[in-house]
Amino acid sequence: MNLTLEQGQFYDENGYLVVKEAFTDAELKRLDRGVYGAITSGNCGGGKVYPAPKTLYIVEGQYQDDPDLLLIGEHPAVTDPVESLLGGYACLSAFVSYLKTPGAVGTSGDYQGSHPTGHCDYKTYQQAGSSLNWLFAIIPLTDLDEETGSLLVSPGSHRESKIMPVTDKVNEVHRAQASDIAPLIDAELKRGDLCFMHGFTWHEGKGNSSDHDRYGIYLKYRAVNAPPGCGPQLFRERAFLAFSETGKRFVPHHGDRSFAEARLIVDHGGNFLLVEGDTRDWKLPGVFPLEKLVKESVTADVIGQLDTSLQKKYGLEIPWMTYIADYRNGDGLRRVYAYQDSEGTTAACTPGPVFRWCGGEEIWALADNGKLESEDADAIHRWETEACVRGVGQSMECAKKFAQ
Repeated sequence: MNLTLEQGQFYDENGYLVVKEAFTDAELKRLDRGVYGAITSGNCGGGKVYPAPKTLYIVEGQYQDDPDLLLIGEHPAVTDPVESLLGGYACLSAFVSYLKTPGAVGTSGDYQGSHPTGHCDYKTYQQAGSSLNWLFAIIPLTDLDEETGSLLVSPGSHRESKIMPVTDKVNEVHRAQASDIAPLIDAELKRGDLCFMHGFTWHEGKGNSSDHDRYGIYLKYRAVNAPPGCGPQLFRERAFLAFSETGKRFVPHHGDRSFAEARLIVDHGGNFLLVEGDTRDWKLPGVFPLEKLVKESVTADVIGQLDTSLQKKYGLEIPWMTYIADYRNGDGLRRVYAYQDSEGTTAACTPGPVFRWCGGEEIWALADNGKLESEDADAIHRWETEACVRGVGQSMECAKKFAQ
């Protein structure tokens, strides 16, 4: 499905776009089976057996393997407009189906506290929300009327959040506050509609005051060249395999390994901080092993543990970091981030023989001589050469502490 010029202009101006009756009845019934199948099997969040009253059930697609549910992630009616609106190739950051039984409340307010129920989903500690170029694709499976719970949007609010440079490689977002935006209005969504919504658009999902379930699906897509600042969450291998061969490109981050380690590239003027390893070789500073991660916020937890370790072990205060890549580490994964220290703060607090600052040529010489792991050298090379739109990643605690 191709968008018209007028539809593209409406999205650019308003930060959302509704396509009416985007799916066939057969497709919608298949999605119904997928959502209810996952919920009634207990394969979802909420902690209560369906149908408990006043309950929100969440089904995270990255842990599913049901084609009835996952088919929508690669449906051309969704992906073709997504890639048009994002300006290039896209991939899935999150796949969520939800169900609110009668009496379930609406969404909570913005984490920065400026609105009690409306919010913006750009967040430096979320695997989808910390990208600088992403959007929602929302598929209601019930009519979202006033009784069932409307989706409210603030037209044009996406323009009130501003992308600003932090360094020559990384940008941050000065998030709009509730006082900056237009009033929230009803998007008037009905079963089978498709709503595209900019990642910076303020919105609110109302509670369910009807006598029936309020349920649907929302997908978060990002531009392939705009990785989330705090890093992607992995789709499990069984979810990846449920996509068609052509659809697998929408799920580039997948696997069943758990995160075991995290490291940080510290770049000061093209010189990189290394620390002495256990066998008198060198490595990027980091944390190993990672403690058990919180399933609902894995990416923020990895950053949080890395941040805490760098402070305790080396006295390094890192205000932000940005995702670079994941590498296999035994039976687990190592996640690598980067921080660009333009002012030299880290250089001033890392004297002594356990620290070493190396330029690019020295990095490769160490790697060639077996004194630096090739994965560390590769991560530094990616940081220096990849043409990415990089944003800031933070732990939840750091994000709230340094909120704009």
